[in-house]
Amino acid sequence: MSADTIKRLKRGFRRPSPFVKREETALCGGLNIITACAGGGKTAYLSQLAEEGECVCISLGNEDDSPEGIASLLREAVPAVSEGDTVVSSAERICAYLQESGARLLIDNADRITDPAASSILRLLAECSAEGGFVAVFAAREIPFFLLPLAMEGAAEVHRLNGFTRSEIKKLSVLCGRELSDTALSELYSFTGGWCIAVSQLIKCEDTDPCRAADSSLLAEYIGQNILSSLDSDLRDTLLRVSLIQGDEELYREGLGMTDISFLRARLINKGLVSCDDGYMSCPQVMARLLSQMIPRDERNGLITQAAEYHIKKKSLAEAVRLFEQSGNSRAAERILALYGERLLANCEFELIGYCGRITGAYEGIKEPEALGALAQYHYYCGEYDKMEQCFNLADSMFGKENLYSVTRRLYNGLLRFEKNPALYTGNVLSAVSWLRDNDKSLPFLYSRERDILDSLTAPAPEETRKAGIYRFGGLHLYAGKDHTEIQCRTRRSAELIAYMLLHKGGPVGRDELLSAFWHEDMPANAVAMLHNIIYHLRRELSAYGLENMISYKNRYYTLDTSLINEEDADILAVCKAAEAGDAESLARRPGLLKSYWGAYLGSADMPWANERREYYDRCFVTACTLLAGHEAAQGRPAEAEALLKNAYRLDPFSEQIVYELLGCYSALGKPDKARLCYEEYSARLDAEFGTRPSKCLRNRFFSVFSNT
Repeated sequence: MSADTIKRLKRGFRRPSPFVKREETALCGGLNIITACAGGGKTAYLSQLAEEGECVCISLGNEDDSPEGIASLLREAVPAVSEGDTVVSSAERICAYLQESGARLLIDNADRITDPAASSILRLLAECSAEGGFVAVFAAREIPFFLLPLAMEGAAEVHRLNGFTRSEIKKLSVLCGRELSDTALSELYSFTGGWCIAVSQLIKCEDTDPCRAADSSLLAEYIGQNILSSLDSDLRDTLLRVSLIQGDEELYREGLGMTDISFLRARLINKGLVSCDDGYMSCPQVMARLLSQMIPRDERNGLITQAAEYHIKKKSLAEAVRLFEQSGNSRAAERILALYGERLLANCEFELIGYCGRITGAYEGIKEPEALGALAQYHYYCGEYDKMEQCFNLADSMFGKENLYSVTRRLYNGLLRFEKNPALYTGNVLSAVSWLRDNDKSLPFLYSRERDILDSLTAPAPEETRKAGIYRFGGLHLYAGKDHTEIQCRTRRSAELIAYMLLHKGGPVGRDELLSAFWHEDMPANAVAMLHNIIYHLRRELSAYGLENMISYKNRYYTLDTSLINEEDADILAVCKAAEAGDAESLARRPGLLKSYWGAYLGSADMPWANERREYYDRCFVTACTLLAGHEAAQGRPAEAEALLKNAYRLDPFSEQIVYELLGCYSALGKPDKARLCYEEYSARLDAEFGTRPSKCLRNRFFSVFSNT
């Protein structure tokens, strides 16, 4: 085949412009099958392969789905095939050519061929490749039926072409003249899931908001023409439902009545349209957004209501509220507040209450006093006292006598205004507490300020201050109670949350910052719900020690009441501060802390901020040991200096300065053998790791040890 023919055939695959080469796995030596959903970059990847060497390229269409259509393509692909050749002999000629020339066979859209006779011709080519005759690549949205036996027998290597990686998106943004920041890159990657067609479209948009850019793009039309049109009705309906309501099989089966969800899920996964992690079925956010908008409004609201009812039944209130917010179902949100408001308040799940309040809209339309009571406490929590008063008044108006809501309103108003006129409001507070006690009602949510006022009025003497202890080195430990009991948090994220907020002196810390700190680039789809669960379970553990209000939320920010925290590693922090200041005298007053390594900050926690602090404290330990060792040596105590330097050396085994000081200690102690062993070990380590020798200064130091003996 001539070079001009090869060049012409390579242009047969549509290559997008600008074009980013994919970071995909290498092909095997025989038959390869590449699958990806529509817009997954199959054709562009084949174009990339075509540039890597001599190849025969065939792009199939619906019009080629016949023996004659295949024969025509084969004659075009290899000019040596003549009109007189049969279809089979044409295929055999191509196989012979590929074997002799070492060229690759690249076939795009292999799933377009469904005619049995046409399929048998392509299978003949595939079988010849599988036997090792040449390299062949068949690309399709899913494995073509005529290649299934070869794939199942292991005669073919099946590759799933995933979406763009972060680095590929970064390169594409540069080619498009719109180099993305790390934040914008993460946002685009999270929104698209790397789906190639979506990335290539949105990266060209001037609007930096991915949702608005997607809505104004042609992606919805693309999805309709290239994805939905190729699916049967059952699969199409399932994909639309998954786009609207993402969850596990139990949700679809029990909540939406989809009895055949397992079979349909498998088909969607095979087509690359959904992913399934830990049984949770989802699709890229951009696809989910555009697909869900294609569902008629009444049907969409009906599906959301069904799913939300399922979550209410399962007591997954956060998921139910999220769905109701999506559909704007005010009556359903009111029902959650009425039935589960007390539970939400007890667990300090104020964000969920706020979501429900925004869904219900005008409070005058709420018919359930329990819902108004929950919202009133939410507004107290947020410091919105006018709205709190409005909710209590509406709930109180539904009764003709003193009731829970009138009494709770009196309690709140008395505590909030107490400091202005203690004589006036003391009676209001005490009468409200008495009514609640007599009617077996619990106290409402109170911040520490109002709780302290209440305690001062109702208790003969203030209770002992309660605090939680924290120790962050060699692991992460929380303690509470008179017996200094270690709190067993449900997840380590709970304790790490307190450690992170202590770095911010207690707060305030925004929710988005917390999400970024704990999940960084691996942001899960339900990150907000996960953060809610972490805080909920932490509060539940702390409530056993009266510390449930340690973390509070207001105006989308979280704060930590540091007055309730006892930093039991404060001495270590003081050592670090002295090390930074080069204050050896202060270190000499705490020699016990440097007798051994105090342990890695937060143990094995793997987050950028934790790793950064861990490196800082390790540096402080090394610096403190060397400073104090110098102080000890100057005081004529080389043995103490040696022990400190060994501790530093274990943490920083490539420090020439530490070895230099150690050699000085061995010289002062009259231990040349130890000096020799230390120097030789250090030299071997340098040679093994860097292929270098110790400096001349260190060599002279080593030789001086022996000149002094």
